[in-house]
This record gives sequence, C-alpha cells and structure tokens, in this order.
Amino acid sequence: MMRHVRLCGALAMVAATVPLTASAQSRGRTDGPEESEYGKGGYSGPGGRSISLQLDWGAAINSRKPPRGAPEGPPLFVGATVSLWGADWYQLDVSGAYIFDGGRFVGMVGPRFRTWGWPLVFTAGLKAGAIVIPEGEGLRFGISPQVGAEVLLGDRENFLLALNYTPDIPIGGGGVTHRLGMSVGYKF
Repeated sequence: MMRHVRLCGALAMVAATVPLTASAQSRGRTDGPEESEYGKGGYSGPGGRSISLQLDWGAAINSRKPPRGAPEGPPLFVGATVSLWGADWYQLDVSGAYIFDGGRFVGMVGPRFRTWGWPLVFTAGLKAGAIVIPEGEGLRFGISPQVGAEVLLGDRENFLLALNYTPDIPIGGGGVTHRLGMSVGYKF
C-alpha cells in the first residue's frame, strides 16, 4: 500500500510542476523580415556564413610516368577550394589544383556531403571537370571522388581543418593522380 502512495505522490508532484514550467516560458518574438527570425520557436541563427575558402596542399602521386617533356617536380600539389554551403550537411565545391610532378592542372565542380557530429565530421563527394595534362595529352574530362574528415574550430565554428583523399581520374587515358592532402580554410 505504501508503494502506491509514494507513486501517486510522485505523479502528483510531476503534474503540478509541468504547468508551472510551461507558464514560465514567454512567447517568442518574430520581429524583422520573413525568415530572419531566430531564437525561441524561430530559426537557428542568421544564415550569413554560407561561403568558405580553403587552401589545399599535400602529396600527389601519378599512376603512370608523366609524358616526355612534361615538367618534372616533387610529388606535391597546391590548390584552393571555394564552397557554397547549402546546409550544414551539403555544400557545392569549386576547386582547382596544380600537381608539380607532370605539371597537371585539375579544375573540378561538384557536391560534397557531410555527416552529423561535432567537432569532427566525415565528408564524401564527387566532382567533375577538366584535367589539363601537358605535352601531347591535352585537355581531358575527369571525375574526382573525394573522402575525408573535417573539423570546425573557433567560437563561431568558422575555421576549417580537413584531411582528404582524392583520385583524379581522366576519362580517355592519361593515368590517375592520387592526392592526399590537408586543407585550411575560413567559413564566412
């Protein structure tokens, strides 16, 4: 019998506190133009930070020897990526990279998807575009699948650090270039 009394008492206390906490919350305000509200019952925050700029560098290894007369250099690459953020889980990338060994230029556009998590997220994407192979090979259409991991840092989560693996695959020959790189960027 005592067990039932305790259970009923606990339920009565919970039932009494629910209306008190609900009445303590005031109604949220929605001043300003449409879709600019944030806070209680509105949107999560202002959407001003939707573009990021990244500097990319790392190792680049060609699957076949560069053609005769092509520039010789270390197995490294440098590049940049501009991303348009559609949401936290999706972005559209425009990237360019120069591979020193063989003198290739890679220009790609495509989507990249991000997993949920904080502060570390995993990314996967597929880009398509132009691969310029010097000395007789010329311009090729290519695809570049990408996998990686990314960290957003800072009090507003606007600094990016990333590690990526990207094989650049030219359609019609020319050999695959495997890129393993690091990126540092800023999200505006």
